[in-house]
Amino acid sequence: MMIEKPQVSIVTVGMNHLTYLKDLLKSVFETHTPTLRFEFIYVDNCSSDGSVQFIKENYPQVILIENDTIRGFGENNNRGVTKASGKYIAITNPDIVVLEKSIDKLFEFSEMNDEFGIVVPQLLNADFSIQYSVRVFMTIKILFWRLLTRGKDSTSNKVMNDYLLKNLDTNKIQSVDWAIGAFYFISLENYKKLKGFDEDYFLYLEDEDLCFRAWRNHLPVIYFPMSRMIHNHLRSSSKLSKTMYLHFKSMLLFFFKNGFFIKNNNRFEQTKIKTPS
Repeated sequence: MMIEKPQVSIVTVGMNHLTYLKDLLKSVFETHTPTLRFEFIYVDNCSSDGSVQFIKENYPQVILIENDTIRGFGENNNRGVTKASGKYIAITNPDIVVLEKSIDKLFEFSEMNDEFGIVVPQLLNADFSIQYSVRVFMTIKILFWRLLTRGKDSTSNKVMNDYLLKNLDTNKIQSVDWAIGAFYFISLENYKKLKGFDEDYFLYLEDEDLCFRAWRNHLPVIYFPMSRMIHNHLRSSSKLSKTMYLHFKSMLLFFFKNGFFIKNNNRFEQTKIKTPS
């Protein structure tokens, strides 16, 4: 009997994220299991918290990739995708909890709108409030205020409010510049066309860079709020630490690669978006 290929390959990268990983795996395999065919690929980035052992003992169906050296976020996801056999890739952070039919809805929507590059769900905080997950492309002015406000989304600064799209209609399907890389839904074909994440970024901005290249290749980034997920946002770059340094370094790299005057003039027409009945 021929075994059918998965329709979606879920790819997750983790490094000592066992607490969050338990919730993600439970949501995918127990509480809100997709009805479509899927596979789960986990890339372990040299964890020391028992993540690998937990998966082997509790979720043996997970395809495991164990690093022998620490690698960057983009490189790890690219490694995971090399093992994928699904038509679509679901890049999924370990701090995500999928909700009922969230992956199924993304699949149905993407099947009807194959001209899109990356489709992202509505992300929620743990209390189910809306998370500021979609944004406009970074500019020098935004970078200045982002550093000045220490990267805090709670700021009332107008430049930051515009950057975080705080006035966005979160009930509307629409094109956006980019979204944080907590969950990306993209066809394997388009992922390969974009050559995946740019591995020059070790951590941070590889998600914005991928979205920028998607737009440049006429593959719109679409916010799809009919699919909802909880994102237990693992943030550390607001502190004066190595992670803040890496964030700043990645921002400069993004500008050097893509120019210092970023603007998206390729908005997708709302009337062309098809939705499942």
